Order: sequence, then C-alpha cells, then structure tokens
Amino acid sequence: MSNALKDFILMTKPRVWIFLLITGFAGEIFSLCILREPNFIGFIFVAIYIALGLMGSESISNYIDIDIDRKMSRTRNRPLPSGKMSPREALYGGLILIALSLLMAYIYSPLSFLFMLTGIIDYDVVYAKLTKRRTPLNIILGAYSGGAPLLAGFYAFTDRFNIVIILWFFIIFLWTPLHIWSLSIRYRDDYSNASVPMLPVVLSPKKTMTVLFPVAILTALTTILSGYFFIQYFNHILSYVILTIYIIMSFYLFFEYLLAYIKINERIMKLFVSTNIFVGIFFLSVAIFSFLIPLG
Repeated sequence: MSNALKDFILMTKPRVWIFLLITGFAGEIFSLCILREPNFIGFIFVAIYIALGLMGSESISNYIDIDIDRKMSRTRNRPLPSGKMSPREALYGGLILIALSLLMAYIYSPLSFLFMLTGIIDYDVVYAKLTKRRTPLNIILGAYSGGAPLLAGFYAFTDRFNIVIILWFFIIFLWTPLHIWSLSIRYRDDYSNASVPMLPVVLSPKKTMTVLFPVAILTALTTILSGYFFIQYFNHILSYVILTIYIIMSFYLFFEYLLAYIKINERIMKLFVSTNIFVGIFFLSVAIFSFLIPLG
C-alpha cells in the first residue's frame, strides 16, 4: 500500500467508520432475516456504499476541521493537520467517495439513499460546518448521522415501519453525547484552546455529568425496551438471551456512568471506553442473533 493511500485511509478515521459500518451490517442482517430473504450480493453491495459514504463524510469533516485539528494535541499529528496530506486531497477524495456512495444507494434503494444523503448532510453540514464551532448542542444536532448507517442498511431491503430499528436508532442518538462528552471532559483544555464550545467547555465537568444523568437513564431504558420488542419479531429462546444481554449491558453502562460521576478525573476515560464496549457488543449481538434465530 502506498504511503499516500495509507494516509488517506488513516485520515478517514477507520476506527470510527468501521464501528458505524457494523451498525449498518446489523440493520441489513435484521432486515433480511425478518423478510426471510437471503441476499448475499445485495448485502455486500449495500455494505460497500455505506462504507464509501462513511469514509467520504469523514474526509470532508477532516477538511472542514483542519484548523481545529492543528490546535489540538490529540489531533495535530493526524495526516491532514500534520501536512502529510493536502487539504485538496481530502476534499476531492471525500467528494468522490460520497458521489459513488450516493449513486450506488440510489440505484439500489431510494429510501436507503435518503438516509445516506441526510446522514452525510447532518454530519458534514449541520454538525461540522454550521454548529460545531457555535453551540454546545453541536453533538446533539449531529447525532442523527450516527444512526443513519443503521437506517440505510435496514431500509435498503424494505420500506416497512419497524419499532425495533427505530429504538436502535434512538439508542445511537442517546449514546452519542455519553460517548463524545465523556471524551470531551478528558480533552476539555484541547477543545477550549481550539475554541470549540463542547458542553464540558461551556459547563464544568460535574455539571456536564449531571446533564448526562437522564441521557444515561434513557439509553439504558431504550436498550431494554428494544430487547422486549425484538422478541415480538423473533419469538425464540435466543431472543430472551439477547434481552438478557441488553439488560446486563444497560446496567453495566449506567454503573460506569455513576462511577464516573462520583470520580470524574479517575473514571471519565473508563466511561468513554465503556460506551465503546456497550455499543460494540450491542450491535454485534444484533447481527449474530438476527442471523441465528431464523436458522433455529
């Protein structure tokens, strides 16, 4: 792999878009298993355009944020702010990937295309361009984009309303501030130096954690509720296993939040890691059990 290609891939934040791609996988698998319609070629095609859209939108976001990233110790060594890549490469590369993604999505499913398009607009325009530098609500206004790959994957194969997929979307929506604001508390000075008004910059860490209390409660309750409705689609013993997993993971996440609330400096990064573990196990279990239950 050439250095230029390697730098471009690193610039797209693969750890971020691979996680979001897993939510897209989960949406695809859940949709296909409900319909009882195996479609391996369609699954791969949809996964490709979701991945391209995610990489492209991250590239555009990095292009927009280059001045911020140069000021932050956490980000200044990334390929774009460090000068290993030119802004033009990030901009044009991102636009090409987004164009390919949207073309493929439109050909395959106009509804999936709609979620891809609105997700990209929300992330790059609403969040990165319009609100990130202006309001501490930026991450709330940008949270829709985190759930868009899940919706794009699910609605690539159906146009039916589904309460489970809507609840999963809201889990991502609620999880986003827990994830981002916990990291922002740790790097509060970085964001302050870059004049990015994340909530922990505007409020104290303790007040930020207080704001996150209802968010943590709602995330846990929505997770358990989604497990209950999952049983309505797959009334199988394995469905009760996934409900049990959701209950355990909900208590785990809320417990980690409480520990971080009590000892912010010592536990805040553990809360951040816990949010990654929570959502990773959540959507991996969605994908695995949605596939296994129809076989059972």
